[in-house]
Amino acid sequence: MKKLLLLSFILVVTLLQQAVAQGKTVSGTVTDAQSGQGLPGVTVLVKGTQVGTATGANGNYTINVPEGSNTLVFSFIGYTAVERQVGNASTVNVGLSVDNKQLSEVIITGYGTTNTLVNTGAVNQVTPEDIDIPVTSFDKALQGKVPGLQSVGASGQPGSAQEIRIRGVGSITASSSPLYVIDGVPINSGDLSRNTTTANALAGINPNDIESITVLKDASAASIYGSRAANGVIVVTTKSGKAGKTRVRLNAEYGWSERAYNNENTRPLTTAENIELFSEALLNDSYYRNGYGLTPDNIGEFLSDNFGLDPAVNTNWEDEISQTGVTQQYNVAADGGNDKTRFHVSAGYFGQEGIVQKSEFERYTTNFKLSHDLSNKLTFSSNLMISSSNQSGPLNSGYFANPVMASLFLLPSIAADDRPRAPFNPVVLRDLDQNNNNTLKGIGSFTGEYRILPNLKVTSKYGIDYNNLEEDSYQNPIYGDGMSAGGYSTRYYTRYFNWIWTNLVDYTWDINKDNTWVANLKGGYEAQKSTYLSSSLTSNNLPLNTDYTVPSVGAIPYEAGGTNESYTFASLLAIADFSYQSKYVLSASFRRDGSSRFGSENRYGNFWSVGASWNLDQESFIQDIDWVDQLKLRASYGVNGNAGIGNFSWRRLYGYSYTYDGQVASVPNSLGNEELTWEKNKPFDVGIDAAFFNNRLSITADYYSRETSDLLLERPLSRTTGWTTRLENVGAMRNSGFEFGINATPVQAGDFRWDVNFNISKNKNEVLELVQDEQLVSPFIRKVGEDIQSYYLPLWAGIDPADGNPMWYTDGTRSETTKNYNLAERALTGKKASPDAFGGFGTTVSWKGLALDASFYYSYGNYLYDPYYQYLNSGGYYLGYYNQRATQLNRWQSPENPGDGRIPRLDWDGTNAHRLSDNILNKGDFIRLRDVTLAYNLPESIISKVGMSNVRVYVRGTNLWTSTKDDYLPYDPEAGGVGGTTNFDINVPKTVTFGLNVGF
Repeated sequence: MKKLLLLSFILVVTLLQQAVAQGKTVSGTVTDAQSGQGLPGVTVLVKGTQVGTATGANGNYTINVPEGSNTLVFSFIGYTAVERQVGNASTVNVGLSVDNKQLSEVIITGYGTTNTLVNTGAVNQVTPEDIDIPVTSFDKALQGKVPGLQSVGASGQPGSAQEIRIRGVGSITASSSPLYVIDGVPINSGDLSRNTTTANALAGINPNDIESITVLKDASAASIYGSRAANGVIVVTTKSGKAGKTRVRLNAEYGWSERAYNNENTRPLTTAENIELFSEALLNDSYYRNGYGLTPDNIGEFLSDNFGLDPAVNTNWEDEISQTGVTQQYNVAADGGNDKTRFHVSAGYFGQEGIVQKSEFERYTTNFKLSHDLSNKLTFSSNLMISSSNQSGPLNSGYFANPVMASLFLLPSIAADDRPRAPFNPVVLRDLDQNNNNTLKGIGSFTGEYRILPNLKVTSKYGIDYNNLEEDSYQNPIYGDGMSAGGYSTRYYTRYFNWIWTNLVDYTWDINKDNTWVANLKGGYEAQKSTYLSSSLTSNNLPLNTDYTVPSVGAIPYEAGGTNESYTFASLLAIADFSYQSKYVLSASFRRDGSSRFGSENRYGNFWSVGASWNLDQESFIQDIDWVDQLKLRASYGVNGNAGIGNFSWRRLYGYSYTYDGQVASVPNSLGNEELTWEKNKPFDVGIDAAFFNNRLSITADYYSRETSDLLLERPLSRTTGWTTRLENVGAMRNSGFEFGINATPVQAGDFRWDVNFNISKNKNEVLELVQDEQLVSPFIRKVGEDIQSYYLPLWAGIDPADGNPMWYTDGTRSETTKNYNLAERALTGKKASPDAFGGFGTTVSWKGLALDASFYYSYGNYLYDPYYQYLNSGGYYLGYYNQRATQLNRWQSPENPGDGRIPRLDWDGTNAHRLSDNILNKGDFIRLRDVTLAYNLPESIISKVGMSNVRVYVRGTNLWTSTKDDYLPYDPEAGGVGGTTNFDINVPKTVTFGLNVGF
């Protein structure tokens, strides 16, 4: 046996030697001709043979060329094939150029990359230029950039969270926010604060470090993320190093900001106007008190003596709490490397003072990315992003300690330094109270990639997401909210730690070795664990010396609490893409998720997708048409899920905040339901992508329908069970709509170029199934067949022109009116918080080194709910107690002077004029100049003499202009958020900045 093995070994070696002797070994690198970056996966064939290979991770290849052969063929999807003669050379390097007929933009999906030719999903990519505006986080910069993505800035607090929805509201009780993936690591997002400010988890990421953002919207693109993909996925890729000389980039920006939206029609009244309206309200009421008859001659003295309405004092409270904000940022970055090692390193500072005093955000960031090839087969890479941010701001709740709210309610006849008459004077509270948040954030990963064969590789990635928040809230003991308890001091500590381990096998199979039939197969396993730890301590009876603000100085520990919980995911995943001649593409994905958030009966779920596309531009009957560059039809369908629920919703929970006979006792406080399962989303999409005239005109359009079933809702129970409700999977809802986007270059002549873009999104939401046919959630109603955010209020019928009294319809038929508010039934108003449509448009004009760019955002068809209308437009009822809006200057005064028809007669004792109805709903339609930038790039012939590669100077305006349809809209049109209800947050600012970019 040993002799047989020895003879076999000798035979094999001999044959190999003969094979080598009959040919030669050739190696080299294939790069993108424009960028110079290595291209992995390029097919390298010896012409006229079946001998072939594929380039590795950095575009390197090695191939044995048989004797008698002399030509290598290099081909790659989206690039023009190239033939090279070998001759006597042992090294052949090739640069491939993009084929406009096979326009192939690389798309980063989070589990690898694909390109526009083989992509079957609804995907949009956002470039660094698209998000280059002075905002604290990249989510704010997405507004108007992506069809189907609704981005609303409900708060102007520096460092606040943005509200984002992709293709509508995806759930009633679970999360409707998309999944964010940073360099392959899913992260926590949204508002992580437990204080009364808003702390955006994404604000710890420096937008200057971002290379691209990919928005995955349909099943084909997103379902591979399984139970977390129901609301779409936003994949962020940060900048990496490239081989070549070290490049250094510096940028600096400084600017000023103020309130973006002001409505003179709804401003607070002056003292003189308060006296005018109050006098009229009293006289209309024939007011008489303590035998003192009121007449026009003595009413001024009465108001001054009893309500302090002194015409000599006229405080503008909005001015008192406001300031000119300052925004500044400074960044430095360097990248480079050689054929083995590549690096990227950056550091940045961002500081923003808000338009309301004591609202600030400050962030320091650093990012380090390293990639090293240990060999042609083995590559290791690491990425570490760390940020430290400090945020301070006033309370943003519906209390008078919120300075924005106080500035609207306080009477102007109160002096700015008056404490007795203004128990919540924001000027005083500004100096005495504190509200701070310090956050340390880290995102990192370590990746190993081994290329077993040129077309077969395995990848293992370990990633982390870390958030550590320390928050302090201090309400002083001598004035304001804290006075009744001797002050409050609270310290919150919160930590989120998430780790994820992803292992993938990636195989590309060129079946015929000529790119005719190509298959890409991926499979893998992923495990994740997320831990949440928190503690809090509140004390009161604090020292009167307001220098001592920590809870430990309080005489009475008021409240203490803490949480330590976690959840886990374990997943199997598979992806398959098949293409024939780059014409016909079929894709499929499958993922099996297991989550500790669900009971043992339904802990695992299967999620999948199928997609197909037809690249008509690759057909011979289209390729002959010179002006068609791309024409693709695509469709997809699948199932994904929503795991955005509590960690223990399925379990019976007990509370230990009780005592019995001096002993700690537990009481059940949650029934639990082990049959809970995933909310399932079934998205269908059909779309078209087209480009014409050398890509000077490109169009994308999609129709989609996403039906969500097994919605988690509380089912009412008989009280004999001891419980009132139980969480069950009992609801269904549908979002359907249309998206359209167009980019065009109408003029391109020499150094002059004009670009325009436009996108629009229309979404219809419909409730399909509920526990009961309808459910009241004031001011909305959840009702089968209606939008989930449909308003349900008494219906306003206008003002009686004869006497100026308000009227309402008695019911939803709008057939009969009444002046008795108690007879006005609530009904569907036909108005909703969801917009009919939203989108963006923009234009760029450039000539030589000069460029002017402008982008707009718009939204229409929604209504905003003003929960404080009844106090600030009270029809006289709250005059003398709260300031009123200038809308009441247009009140009914007589049949000859009926005003504008919206404001009834003033009546101080009247109890009807300020009642809630759909009259308090304001149209949310608006258009906003989101960004306008004038920039100049200095000529290279000048800056190269001093060793610079580029110098760009610019001036930029953000939110400079806002136009609304409703003349009575009292607050910024974005203040209601996606839910349509304002809570007196700081207004969105408009900013003017000056900037400088320098490259070496």
